[in-house]
Amino acid sequence: MNKTLAEIIQNLFDAKESNTELAPLTSTSKTAIWRQIMEAVAFVIFNFQEAVRMHMEEIDTKIREQKVPTLRWYRNLALRFQYGFDLIPETDEFRPDYYDAISDNWIVADEDQINSSKIIKYAAVTRNVTNGKVRISMKIAGDNIDAAISDEKVVSFKKYIEETQATGDNIVIVNYTPDILKINFKIAYNPSVLLENGQSILLGNVFPVVEAIRKFMKNLPFNGELSVQKLEAAILAVEGVNDLQNLQVQSKWIEPGVGYGFYQPVEISRIPKSGRFKVLFEVEPGFDQNDVSTITYVNYQPET
Repeated sequence: MNKTLAEIIQNLFDAKESNTELAPLTSTSKTAIWRQIMEAVAFVIFNFQEAVRMHMEEIDTKIREQKVPTLRWYRNLALRFQYGFDLIPETDEFRPDYYDAISDNWIVADEDQINSSKIIKYAAVTRNVTNGKVRISMKIAGDNIDAAISDEKVVSFKKYIEETQATGDNIVIVNYTPDILKINFKIAYNPSVLLENGQSILLGNVFPVVEAIRKFMKNLPFNGELSVQKLEAAILAVEGVNDLQNLQVQSKWIEPGVGYGFYQPVEISRIPKSGRFKVLFEVEPGFDQNDVSTITYVNYQPET
């Protein structure tokens, strides 16, 4: 913390009082040589402090104005977005307060208000080159991972990105509902552990294979690569699963201006176009039976 000249002088006087060797210096005259020496030293310290402060402000300004945006920087920029707050002019930082029209005052936001304003909970930024043109894709999602962020919030977010992005960067905001992952597996189960519908004998209304799939999908990072082999391994690790047959793994995603396209096979792995996948085990609003994944259980006995 920077100190005033008077504070520095007082600190020197306090240090002098605590030094027994300087006890003979008792004159209260403003022209006393020892006082003038201390004030001169304090003046030098104060000016050095001010020079350092001005130098640091200059460095901060240069850093702020000469940022080199990277994909990681853009991701952090997205996560810092505060819906309803203004930016500090000429920066990519938000004001710590907001305008209250009723009281006609600027009010400092509390921690809950700031946290609630940060509506971008997931973000992934990638760089693509098509026909020699570079495009930066910014995939985003909010608290409700199964839904897209509302239009009015995305409009505000896009304005924020336009004001803070590097000049010339072509950024495309991807805000869609999840890709639908549809799987069709045949499970060879152990009838001592599972019922013929996949339900656990000991745990009652629990379907371990379905739970394993849900856990696997939940642990998949946002915009993470889905490996079919790793999904199969997660299922094979379930108690009561002896083996499995992968009949089909498909996914479909939102096409701009069209909606969900046709299912496409996932052979080895896939990165979701929206940043995440959704697996349906029953019909949900907006979808039909064709979107529901199928798990078939068979008491398989190999031929001898």
